[in-house]
Amino acid sequence: MSDREFPKHFDGRRFYNADAPQARGFLHVLQWKLSSRPEPSPEFISDVEQSTPPRRVEGSELRITLVNHSTVLIQQGASNILTDPTWSERASPVSWLGPKRRRTPGVRIDVLPDIDTVLISHNHYDHLDLRTLRLLAARGRSTFIVAARGARLLRSEKIEPVHELDWGESVTTSGINIHCVPA
Repeated sequence: MSDREFPKHFDGRRFYNADAPQARGFLHVLQWKLSSRPEPSPEFISDVEQSTPPRRVEGSELRITLVNHSTVLIQQGASNILTDPTWSERASPVSWLGPKRRRTPGVRIDVLPDIDTVLISHNHYDHLDLRTLRLLAARGRSTFIVAARGARLLRSEKIEPVHELDWGESVTTSGINIHCVPA
């Protein structure tokens, strides 16, 4: 998809799923915020036992390692796939502001095996961590796959090679078929 094309489910400002229930609006959000009583979050929870995943898994073995919030390492056959990698201390465009990490990642980034494919589901800071993506790109072994309209940002940061997928599109990389579906 070129940077100028817009998919049918993009109105120029936002993506939408025509078959899904639509957001209820500002008054519903206001009512929810005024009536909910969330519990305070702890500053930090130190219950994570970090692990060191194998470099590769053999044969038909499947290994899935939860790293943190949205980051999962999927190892199958000869392929290592990482979803929404985030190792930064804050989900923010700057290192000193924004929501702070509450737990240590389940895998240190320096013991992460070679990553063949990096999947980025969407462009929120807790899913698209440019600092971490730059570190992975510098290793020179990963192909990055982003949702529609996301490739331009990665290319501007020299994070490549990158494939952009819209709903219903697929790409094969490292012998694995990746399909983009509505969510």
